[in-house]
Amino acid sequence: MPRPKKKRTSASRALLAFAAGVALTLGLGVACHAAYGQEDAQKPPTPAEELAAMRQIFQDEVLAPTLARIDGYEKKWSNAKRLQRVFEERRGRLASLPEAYYDFVRKDVARLMAEAGISFSGSQYFAYADRNPSAQFILVGFYNAGTDSIEFLGADLVSTGNIERGDDYFETPTGVFENLVANFSYRALGTPNQEGWRGLGAKDSRVWDFGNQRSLKQYKTGDTMSQMRLLMHATDPTQGEPRLGRPDSKGCVRISPGLNRFLDSYAILDRNYEDWIKTRHDSWLLKKGRTPVAYPGKYLIIGDSESSGLFPAPKPHRPAPKPSAPAMASPPPGEASPDRIPKPLDSFTEPLPAPAKRAPR
Repeated sequence: MPRPKKKRTSASRALLAFAAGVALTLGLGVACHAAYGQEDAQKPPTPAEELAAMRQIFQDEVLAPTLARIDGYEKKWSNAKRLQRVFEERRGRLASLPEAYYDFVRKDVARLMAEAGISFSGSQYFAYADRNPSAQFILVGFYNAGTDSIEFLGADLVSTGNIERGDDYFETPTGVFENLVANFSYRALGTPNQEGWRGLGAKDSRVWDFGNQRSLKQYKTGDTMSQMRLLMHATDPTQGEPRLGRPDSKGCVRISPGLNRFLDSYAILDRNYEDWIKTRHDSWLLKKGRTPVAYPGKYLIIGDSESSGLFPAPKPHRPAPKPSAPAMASPPPGEASPDRIPKPLDSFTEPLPAPAKRAPR
């Protein structure tokens, strides 16, 4: 015989209702927590959080390789005492920048932005290149809109224009230059010219184009303002990179391969490009594997710290020969004669000597 169904008492019904209420509350809590967690994961980091991470990345991917490269040059040209002193000075200059220099750059950025009638629209990164022959630095900075302050990730060596070489060499102009999609960037092919010079760096290096600008150019009749194309790019790995840290370019801003990759991979100056790529499915310029920062910027700011008095004036690289000067003497042992090595079209005025030869075992 079938068992008779038990009638639910009022107590049992109340217990079931309580259990259902608890289950519903827990379910809603888990769902809300999951939704909150997802929203929190999509929330961009604060400027302080991102700066801490990016400072370490800059040290590892930009500064450390530059210092290691300088150490390598010292070993490679150990038989050239003059170059030893040059590399030691550059290394020391980069590794021990005084706080007074960062303060100067902060003030110079504010001055140049005000003169250009431009202000930072929210928190963002920027790059500051110093064309002072005694400095030759580039700093990656960050403007924090919340505190109205400027902080820095670090510094690296650059080469700016060497107007003293004449021909088509310009003085690098100062000012605030925006990285516009209208002046579309491109990438180096890495092919050498007839002198073996890869002027834009190794293949696939990024080239930032800041458009036509006016700057000083040396003519026989004197210095004259002329039009030039302002670029920021890497340089020849063999001939150009050892010269970073002194004026050497035709007016552009030459940077190290590490900084080139850093600015490119993290979209440090690509705010306009990041907005532009949202309207396109793909771009040959912007790499798919890049990891843009949360606060990309768009300005290259070029200043000159010569008036700060923080760095001693450089000694003339080579005094101008007098009309009646005798023929140049033979170079010291281990240094190559300038008239026997072909000069690259955009290069150092004095070719580097041959590397030190190893003693036979």
